[in-house]
Amino acid sequence: KYKKIKTLEGHKNRVVSLIQLESGHIATGDYDFYIKIWDIDKGECILTLKENGNVFCLLEFEPNQLLTGTSENTIGLWNLNNINNPDKADFYFEKKHFLWVNCLVKYNEQFFVSASNDSQILVWNYNKKKCEFLLGKHSDCILTLIKLRDGKLCSGGADNIIKVWDFNKRFCLIEFKQNSWIKCLCQFDDNTILFGCEDRTISILKNYKEIEHINGHSHSVRTLCKIDDNYFASGSFDKKIKFWDINTKNNIYTLEGHTGNVICIIKLKDNKLVSCSSDKTIIIWD
Repeated sequence: KYKKIKTLEGHKNRVVSLIQLESGHIATGDYDFYIKIWDIDKGECILTLKENGNVFCLLEFEPNQLLTGTSENTIGLWNLNNINNPDKADFYFEKKHFLWVNCLVKYNEQFFVSASNDSQILVWNYNKKKCEFLLGKHSDCILTLIKLRDGKLCSGGADNIIKVWDFNKRFCLIEFKQNSWIKCLCQFDDNTILFGCEDRTISILKNYKEIEHINGHSHSVRTLCKIDDNYFASGSFDKKIKFWDINTKNNIYTLEGHTGNVICIIKLKDNKLVSCSSDKTIIIWD
């Protein structure tokens, strides 16, 4: 079982984005425009940056090259090796989204993909620093986007729909209608995709066909994280982190430590877990 070993404090508002950097440090973004870089071993913030809006998503495209998606519909690029101005990104991509940028995903060494409340999925050329094309759209806000192991992309949103996209053909291959908003996605293995929903359920999609549903949270499921080949974790607005056996679909144990909504969980390179919350804190679990 995981146990809470450290709580990182310093944000003054909801912590809504969380990634691990190549350096081993973690980066977090909040609802108060701030990005913080943390040394986990020391348990301290080593760098604070300020964006032009709420920082909904983070992506390290290359080592120490940090992309940010914000509530001002912008995508910024920060060079963490050389911070000239902690209150302004080094570069802003041309504003192509007209609502919040919720998701940023690296596709390959040339392209990254963004998804937004404007229902659009856009593909960007990182090297040329420009938008290359519109991959496709939902009929409402897109809340989650991941790249699959087979090179496809998968998106989910407030239209209750999951879509699977062919990147090269710029085409939606499959879509699944659900009963509520799709708030998070996670690929468990080559044949299995997990998704968490507003209606408190976790669903398991096998081979793009069969869907099984798991109930256990008392509020919407906001984040999913694979632990190992048998287990995954889910974080919810019920303030709890639950661990599940993928084979039996049973909840094996529950962590309680946050006093607010659990927004994101990630697994670190050393197998620790990190979670962030609307309670303004980041918790390290081991």
